[in-house]
Amino acid sequence: MSLNIFNALKPLHIPGRKEETSHDDVITIADHFVSSIYIPLVNPNGQDITLSAQVGDVVKKGQKIGTRTDFYVPIYSSISGTIVNKEMLYHPIIGRVVPHFVIENDFKYTTVAPLPKHGMDATKEEIIQAIKEGGLTGLGGSGFPTFIKYETKQPIHTILINAVECEPFLSTDYKVSQLYARDVLQGAELLRKAVDATSVIIAFKNTKLAIKEALLPLLPEFPTISLKIVPDVYPMGWERTLIRTLLKKEYDKLPSEIGVIVSNLTSAIATSDLVLKGMPVMTRILTISGAGVKKPANIEVPVGVLMSQVVASCDGYTQDEVTAFIGGPMSAKAVLDDQFAVQQHFGGFTVLSPVASQEEACLRCGACTSNCPANLQPIEIKLALDSQNTARLMKLDAMKCVECGICTYVCPSKIEVTEAVRKGKAKTRIELLKQKHN
Repeated sequence: MSLNIFNALKPLHIPGRKEETSHDDVITIADHFVSSIYIPLVNPNGQDITLSAQVGDVVKKGQKIGTRTDFYVPIYSSISGTIVNKEMLYHPIIGRVVPHFVIENDFKYTTVAPLPKHGMDATKEEIIQAIKEGGLTGLGGSGFPTFIKYETKQPIHTILINAVECEPFLSTDYKVSQLYARDVLQGAELLRKAVDATSVIIAFKNTKLAIKEALLPLLPEFPTISLKIVPDVYPMGWERTLIRTLLKKEYDKLPSEIGVIVSNLTSAIATSDLVLKGMPVMTRILTISGAGVKKPANIEVPVGVLMSQVVASCDGYTQDEVTAFIGGPMSAKAVLDDQFAVQQHFGGFTVLSPVASQEEACLRCGACTSNCPANLQPIEIKLALDSQNTARLMKLDAMKCVECGICTYVCPSKIEVTEAVRKGKAKTRIELLKQKHN
């Protein structure tokens, strides 16, 4: 049954600013340029990981050094060397300093044997096991373990590969689709086979036709895969919006309820590497862009390198004070500094010049509500939060917010509406936990 509880997508176009990086070659910071990497020893929820190595151990590239405990996600070293220390380092997802392994590069480039390799005829069990053992998490920015999606008991008919990349500045998917076109299609086909789906759709914006040019010549080899072009509006990359646009369907909580799984284009490439080559994700292509960085670029780096080193390879910042985000500036929160380790699901680092704005009283114009793709009333959520009206906050259903940032973007009063809704979600979550335990 279709749930008609969301607005149709508003045609909100946001300047992409992708031309700063999308036309240049990808730069590589290879192993021999990295003296050390840093591996967080906690899950994204702050719990300690289970360690497979300890300080003093010599490790090889591709060696498992730990496993997350919230979900089964193995963690691998992206270089060879020695674990020389534990160091407290800022973790931008958790929002505080946490212990990290420091692995000092020995520049010997010794690599462990790959994980089990298969062909395109791999069984669904082999595909899911490869994704699971490879520690693949959503490379579109979510960081959610990929294997969990594909272990669903729901019947799946469509795999939707999201190459929309609707956030301003980011162009990694656009670049890798051209560099690794065959890997994209192989990975998409393997993901289809993992759940016995009947078809795959690869979706991209009408302003990024180079993706079509890269994939189309190979498409006859993959008869289950089709390409679909979507409008350049925001937030088209949100899976609910994408499904609504392409399949004309709605769902309650998860796309699998209507027979659909959504995966990022870079996740498809990683699936190809894992199944066919036995290679976990040990490097990541990042977009480093924005007015706050001197030489914007797409850069391939080892997972675990400090973001400060990545920015230095772009000749540093344009000024002493900048505002920076992991990912794009619409939906991401600003980070405190750049002394943190690159993780596999990071797709970019946007650096902007600080903008001084004076917040004014709400005009009651309704722009935030009329543009909200989740059909919420963002300013009402903020007012309920400000007045500590928990009952009202619960009724306004703040948990459905996907933090796309539109409400702040369209607000003529320069109110940080999105941040207020984030806080409203946190307060709602606490209240739900209280109710559960009472």
